[in-house]
Amino acid sequence: MKKSNPTKSTNLAKRVLANRFNIDFFEFSFLVEACIPPKPIARAMFWDDVINKHYHVLTENERQRLFEWINRCNNFTYNLPTNEDCQLFNARFDKENQYKVETKYNSITENHRVFKWKGKYHISKTKSVNEDYIVEITKVSETVC
Repeated sequence: MKKSNPTKSTNLAKRVLANRFNIDFFEFSFLVEACIPPKPIARAMFWDDVINKHYHVLTENERQRLFEWINRCNNFTYNLPTNEDCQLFNARFDKENQYKVETKYNSITENHRVFKWKGKYHISKTKSVNEDYIVEITKVSETVC
């Protein structure tokens, strides 16, 4: 009888679990709307994932549509002036607030797709680019189809 590798089966289970929910853009948008801050911790964590992870999965068109959708929601616009998480969503998804930043550190050059928030160029909610290493900043001009 062949013994199974617990690490291998655990990794496989994680991959299957991570990929088992397949929703279309319309369903995703309703889910995002249901999580507009302020909300309890589980929804707040999903909201952060929308900004930090799901943004990169969406097409430019979907990003723009989600930005417009959420900005039409009364509870979003009501909370926007005072809620930092709502402000962060707008900073991340506003097509007029997207930049490409080139950095150089120890002879290594990197390019980052970032958004400006609170005077810094952010890669995610909690990660910003150190301005000492910025070589060039270019505003992203996107064409939304």
